[in-house]
Amino acid sequence: MNFRNKKIITGLFGLLAASVLMAGCGHKETREEAEARATEVEVIKGEGTGIKTEIGIFGASMFAFDSAELNEEGKAAIEAYREKLGPELTDAFMVIIVGHTDNTGNFDHNMQLSYNRAQSVADYLIATGVDASKIRTIGRGPEEPIASNETRKGRMQNRRVDVAVIAELRALDRVVFPSAIVFDRDSADLSEQGKEFLKKNIATTRELMQRATFINVVGHTDDKWDDDYNMELSKNRAATVREFLVSQGVDASKTVITGRGESMPIASNTTKAGRAQNRRVEILILGRIK
Repeated sequence: MNFRNKKIITGLFGLLAASVLMAGCGHKETREEAEARATEVEVIKGEGTGIKTEIGIFGASMFAFDSAELNEEGKAAIEAYREKLGPELTDAFMVIIVGHTDNTGNFDHNMQLSYNRAQSVADYLIATGVDASKIRTIGRGPEEPIASNETRKGRMQNRRVDVAVIAELRALDRVVFPSAIVFDRDSADLSEQGKEFLKKNIATTRELMQRATFINVVGHTDDKWDDDYNMELSKNRAATVREFLVSQGVDASKTVITGRGESMPIASNTTKAGRAQNRRVEILILGRIK
């Protein structure tokens, strides 16, 4: 088992060129400028990985061979770590649970087994008080070994579940896409203009995404319709962007989605310009490898 504390240094890396120039002009932003800004891509770079704490628990102590059912020893191991984490686990912006296997056997089976084991840990945490909306599960199969698979001891180390506690949104790298230019109105289908727009801007941020340990695609809406509709629309838009990212070469197994609906506005919903800014899809870069 291991326990690694990561220091969080938060910061902000400006906007793309057009936004930077506009901010530097020194005049009060007009309504027309605000609406134009809502159709630009924003790149916000966090200082640091975004990971507050990361723990790794060997699968041999949590699951029977080739099983995803969490045993009593596994529950005890999680509780031991929960005591060390204290409020960090409850107060975190997000908790990413990643399952891993060794390279023995069928690749697809290992990918599914690793995901199922991560989900078992997630289910236990949720059943014992962690907010389900904060938890995301990923199965990486044999893709990220921490020891040699040539020895029995190495294979045992590689069969593990990692729990990464993400500190706060502002510690993360983000790419923000305005929904108005990516999707047709009230739709989760990419417009032709949206496909070209995504393709162009993903190319400019590809290096950032390639350095990610995890990627979370988050959909947001304004407050025009009811809560349930907005939540579903935001989730479907996030899923559409994730599918597009995967089609452009982003690793599907480390990419998850979240729908936030109207719950996280970045501008006032009382104005047209504000609502346009709130309708967006964010790509969060979690655990960036420097």
